[in-house]
Amino acid sequence: MIFVLAIMLTLLAIFTPLAMDKLAQSKTAKAQADIDAIAAALTNFFSDFANFPSCEAADCDPLNDAANNLRFLAVGTGSGDLSAVYPSDTGALWSLTTQDDPTEERNNFHNHVVANNPNANGTVNEAGIDYKTTKWRGPYIAKLAEDPWGSTYIIHIGAMQKNGCPVGSTGTAPACTAPATGRQGWIISAGPDGNLDTDDAATQLSGDDIGYIFFTQ
Repeated sequence: MIFVLAIMLTLLAIFTPLAMDKLAQSKTAKAQADIDAIAAALTNFFSDFANFPSCEAADCDPLNDAANNLRFLAVGTGSGDLSAVYPSDTGALWSLTTQDDPTEERNNFHNHVVANNPNANGTVNEAGIDYKTTKWRGPYIAKLAEDPWGSTYIIHIGAMQKNGCPVGSTGTAPACTAPATGRQGWIISAGPDGNLDTDDAATQLSGDDIGYIFFTQ
């Protein structure tokens, strides 16, 4: 009996790390696949509008540079306020909880690419307010959710716009008084530790973050 138990414990010691490694690999692969799907949605949106989904309030029709007020989009579950599941950003310049719109639902990717409701007022396809209905051909993505570790994906939409204030700059978009230069259009997951280790101006990933630069300003 003791011999059998010893064998079982030995096998457990061997296979548990392997199983955990496989689980970690599957989560990383899922995050990478999600980011690719987000990039495809942005590409298709851009094909329809020649611009990225970045406006808010009542200024999305027509969509132009002056309407590019959002600094980032958050990807998670549902169409509501996602700020409770933003990744942390210790050591980076993202400042998500201070750079988001006062109506946080407007930073929700869902309200731009799944439903045409960028001002998040619950009414879709409003003429002269939401994205022009003759151009918006969504939903541009089938399913949205947090990353495998429970944090939102972040799209640095501010770096994708000529007049969008990059995170870390001063002023109020679109009239940035001192826009930071060299900001990158990241699509990024904070990875297993839930912290954005990659600065928004970085040209390569740091820490355990997962993602890539979709657009460079």
